[in-house]
Amino acid sequence: MRGLESLPEMYREVILLRDMEQLTITEVAERLHITREACKSRIHRARALLREYLRPDETRGGRR
Repeated sequence: MRGLESLPEMYREVILLRDMEQLTITEVAERLHITREACKSRIHRARALLREYLRPDETRGGRR
């Protein structure tokens, strides 16, 4: 949950709609009034940010 909360709103909402509510890309895009391409881009960026957030912190020897 902290990883999701760390995301900017525009990325958090696409992840919640796509992965939690299991809407299609088209449905997410329509709900947010954005293009399918913008939706795909936001999902890709959001997932990259989440991966970065969840990556172990080498300097502290563990996860955040």
